[in-house]
Amino acid sequence: MLPLSNGKAIAVGFFDHFNGAVANGIVRLTAAGAVDATFNSGLGAAPGDDIERIIALPNGQFLATASISSYDGVACSGGIIRLNADGSLDPTFVAGLGGVVDNVVLQPDGRILVAGQLSVGTSTPDIARLMPNGAYDASFTPPSFPVFSVSSRYGDALQLQPDGKVIVLNIFPAAGGSASSVVRLNVNGTLDSSFQVGTAANNGPSSVLLLASGKMLLMGGFTAFSGVLDRPLVQLTSAGAVDPTFQPLIQTTGSVAAAVRQADGKLMVGGSFTQINGQTVRRLARFNTDGTVDASFTVSPGLDTRVADVALQPDGRVLTIQAGEVHRYLTTGQSDNSFSPPSFTRSQLTHLLLQADGRVLVGGTVVNNNGTPVPQGVLRLLDTGAIDASFAPASTGAGQFAGFQAMAQQPDGKLLVAGRFAATAGASPVQTVVRLTSTGALDAGFTGSAFGAVATTGTSSIQTLAVQPDGKILAGGAFSAYGTTPLVNIARLNPDGTPDAGFTPPATAGTVNTLQLQPNNRILVGGAFTSASLPTNLARLLPTGTADTSFGPTAVPNSGVNALVVQPDGKIVLGGSFASLSNQASMGVARLTATNVLQVKAPQAVADRTSAWPVPAHSMLNVSFDVAARPQSLDLLDAVGRTVLHQSLNGQPTATLAVDKLTTGTYLLRVGYESGVVVRRIQVQ
Repeated sequence: MLPLSNGKAIAVGFFDHFNGAVANGIVRLTAAGAVDATFNSGLGAAPGDDIERIIALPNGQFLATASISSYDGVACSGGIIRLNADGSLDPTFVAGLGGVVDNVVLQPDGRILVAGQLSVGTSTPDIARLMPNGAYDASFTPPSFPVFSVSSRYGDALQLQPDGKVIVLNIFPAAGGSASSVVRLNVNGTLDSSFQVGTAANNGPSSVLLLASGKMLLMGGFTAFSGVLDRPLVQLTSAGAVDPTFQPLIQTTGSVAAAVRQADGKLMVGGSFTQINGQTVRRLARFNTDGTVDASFTVSPGLDTRVADVALQPDGRVLTIQAGEVHRYLTTGQSDNSFSPPSFTRSQLTHLLLQADGRVLVGGTVVNNNGTPVPQGVLRLLDTGAIDASFAPASTGAGQFAGFQAMAQQPDGKLLVAGRFAATAGASPVQTVVRLTSTGALDAGFTGSAFGAVATTGTSSIQTLAVQPDGKILAGGAFSAYGTTPLVNIARLNPDGTPDAGFTPPATAGTVNTLQLQPNNRILVGGAFTSASLPTNLARLLPTGTADTSFGPTAVPNSGVNALVVQPDGKIVLGGSFASLSNQASMGVARLTATNVLQVKAPQAVADRTSAWPVPAHSMLNVSFDVAARPQSLDLLDAVGRTVLHQSLNGQPTATLAVDKLTTGTYLLRVGYESGVVVRRIQVQ
């Protein structure tokens, strides 16, 4: 939007009507917000075109840019047009380039700096300069950067200094070197070597704003800038150095992507977070069993990119995936220098799986290994980190990978992989689950390998796989069917890969991110979903797939669940992007202890024969049991689920608890029967 001095405003974008009036990509509004009918844009931009920017010229005209094939029926091919003050096209302005212009800056002498996906003859520069009439200015000669993209749709990628030098953002600096994420050009377009930003951004910046002081603000999706971590807004001096006096605190809700439990009960979590309870802990942390941060595990100064997955070796060393790279850490958090994996340039690795022999399966999208193409969706690394050449999934022909989504390992060493595969060379890939042998070869005995079992929706995917003790395979994600079997987001396959007809889960809307099997074969379901039959985002199914109604909505996450860990004592650890559980603050990671979440309810008849008195209780609480149901334990839990009183039961009909030393408040009385539990809320006064 461009505010005008008379109080009116011009809005541009991707629209064809405004308040019911035809307005193809551009409209002028009165000061009251009504469509100004005197603005003569005619037919405006062609259908499907997108006007992104508009700037005012000193003479009252305007420059408009983006993907504009025509304006008011007149063909345009340069990505930039000039409009008269009344909105009509100025035919005397003819752009001397082609392509799409995303950013534009006017110089005081009338020449025009543009950036985007440009074309000038046979060259494809990212930044160019035009003369006031639109002709290409060949005297402006910017350097050539590998994979350089100045285009920014979030803010300004170009800023003109008073001395005529130009600040330029590279929003995609990865392959060109991070130092090229922001550069300064001289008046003639050559690189200004006096502007040094060091290692600069680890991810592309989105916008730059030049300040009157000569300093500049830089913002974007980066998590590191020249050694400064977790500050997506930095201020640079006129020489390019980070200004240490500018220290904004910009935070969002942290999230957990993966969690694994150590043998000693401690929990290793990875994700996108920078603090835990106010303590700086960046993206990888170990929790003690009580939920406090384990200070003996320290990655210093911390990780600057999101941890997508975590795996734990038997010796306690920790494997992670960060920014498409595999890393290993010692039990203290120090980097393990004995582990030297390849550098997977521009990769999107998402999953880790540790084999019993110590080799590491890595899944995701890999573009290349230090310049060598790596087409497989799954790689295997040796304990040293080197690629295991003995594992070679098909890169051509039958079973060719076209996209990885999830994997799980069977007890016999075979690997289940969900993703997109081509049955033959050149065939269209399909969504399915395949099984690979220990060498990566396609297992023809698995029905999914025939590419007949296809999960289908417009944006279908299988996010998680889990193998049951009986060999059946659970799959969760975002799909509407598996082959010809209607199954929404949750499916179970027989050991041969065919859908299990005896498994009938409720329909969900959204995505299932993780599935975990409890020792009683009930299935925990986590994700970002809703359902008419299940609690939101976290639910439990019976072995048949039907909803487990004993798993009530007592701990509903307000956002997605990405990771689930079932402890040996039955407690459930969940990690995700949630900030609360049923309105109780719990950000990113939590453990569930409520009995009606963890255990099966006893039959209603048993509950009816269980009573407690007096209510409220003052000094003693009496409880009577259904002796025929074989009472086994009696517990009183406080408001946060901690057991404050416990008695073992030996079939007696009654028991008494002394509550005179307890703090006044509400408690949960839990009676454990052989057939399940009965819960009562008790008030102590």
